[in-house]
Amino acid sequence: MPEFNADRVIEDREKTSSRRETVEGRELDQTSQVEPHAARASARERGPLFGGLRGRLFMLVLGYVLIAVLLLFPLLAGAHRDGWLREHAQAAEIASLAVQAAPDGRVSEELSRQLLDKAQVFGVAVVAADFRELVLEPPADIDGPVIPVDLREETPLSAAAGALSHLFAPPGRFLLLRITPSLTTDEEMEILVPEAALKRSLMRFSRNLLVGSMAIASLAGAVMYFAIYGLVVRPMRGLTDAVVRFSEAPDAPVSPEDISARQGGAREMRRAFDALGRMQQTVSAAFRQRKRLAELGEAVAKINHDLRNSLSAAQLVSEGLSHSEDPRVRRAAPRLERAIERAIGLAEATLKYGRAAPPEPRIAVVALAPVIEEAAAEALSAWPGVKLDIAVPAGLKAMADADHLHRIIANLARNAGQAMCKGPGEAAADEPRLRIVAERSDAQIAVSVSDNGPGVPEKLLLSLFQPFATSGTRDGSGLGLAVSRELARGMKGDLKLAKSDGGGAMFELRLPAA
Repeated sequence: MPEFNADRVIEDREKTSSRRETVEGRELDQTSQVEPHAARASARERGPLFGGLRGRLFMLVLGYVLIAVLLLFPLLAGAHRDGWLREHAQAAEIASLAVQAAPDGRVSEELSRQLLDKAQVFGVAVVAADFRELVLEPPADIDGPVIPVDLREETPLSAAAGALSHLFAPPGRFLLLRITPSLTTDEEMEILVPEAALKRSLMRFSRNLLVGSMAIASLAGAVMYFAIYGLVVRPMRGLTDAVVRFSEAPDAPVSPEDISARQGGAREMRRAFDALGRMQQTVSAAFRQRKRLAELGEAVAKINHDLRNSLSAAQLVSEGLSHSEDPRVRRAAPRLERAIERAIGLAEATLKYGRAAPPEPRIAVVALAPVIEEAAAEALSAWPGVKLDIAVPAGLKAMADADHLHRIIANLARNAGQAMCKGPGEAAADEPRLRIVAERSDAQIAVSVSDNGPGVPEKLLLSLFQPFATSGTRDGSGLGLAVSRELARGMKGDLKLAKSDGGGAMFELRLPAA
């Protein structure tokens, strides 16, 4: 709850006009700064394609797909390499069938070259248990290293490793493939293949894989781009616009209809809009209340000046009454003087309430019984039908400020009287009763003030000791309990609500024992 500093209101009252002009000029300057900032923010939101959240997500999806392809590339390249080698081995096996179908098992050199070109191999040989026969001879001498590859023992991991070795292999190498023929009765067949052809095939496969991956990643990124725009970016932009508008006019009232109209997107975005709306309502109400409190402080300062003058005149009259010959007047005059002195002190303390530190108490040894009796009798003077029951030992003393203790007990008794009675002089249906009990507990004094009223409303329990939290009484200001707890803590004690139900409320005041 915002607090106002009434002393500052009094001290700065003569400078209000100049301050208002300065504040207005500052607000204009801040508004002129906020608008370009909002414009720049809006421009950034609608700036480059990949500058916002959706653009970054697009690039992120693209990167993740490419990383996944890069991690899978060795296995994919190994599968392509295995298929390429088996395809050429099968073509070589078919070419060997043509040779075996010849009348004498031999073909001309020209036909052999044609078969090798069609099968895209460099030579073919068959191997048996006791011999090795060259079916198709190489058209030229082999002048490079020959790398044996046994396709019968290939695994996915060995194929992946072989594919990477082929991609980075030096030129001029040949691959000697060993297979078990499926179209002939030979036990084993050896096929000589130039590695350069396989390397070119792997390069084409890599390029095609990269292009296909880029296309798939771009499509997935585009889908993510528009999905994020619809689910997050557009609602987030509305949320940002609402925050900017609120920063420009934080004291403008916010209606629930306005909040519900801005909601959209996923459940999380709706929760964010709800939270923002509640925050805006709370802050707007706080700003408006702060403004009202400032105006109230200025009015209280003016009233306080006149009130102190009137109380000073009443004090002079009460001093004259103390010399009256009427014994009843002489007995009542001291109490009247003390009441007026406390009223003057209260009027001065009201202006000091807004300070960060509570008023400094004058701690002394105080006999509790007379202070409590006088405070309770004064507070309940408007409700003579309330039965007052005080159980305070005569010798019980506490380390406290007598005036502060008087104010605390008077506030608690006055609140109880208002709760138990319909109005001044009007008793409730049941017999109203106020009971004040004080007892010593170790190094502390516990003073309990209980009544048989309706108790504290449940909606008020959380804000009971906050300033301006009232229970709906006609004359309540909501400051009594807040001031009382502040005074109690200033005397190294505390005030709390000990019990509240249908049978009444009980407040407990604790003070250091003397």
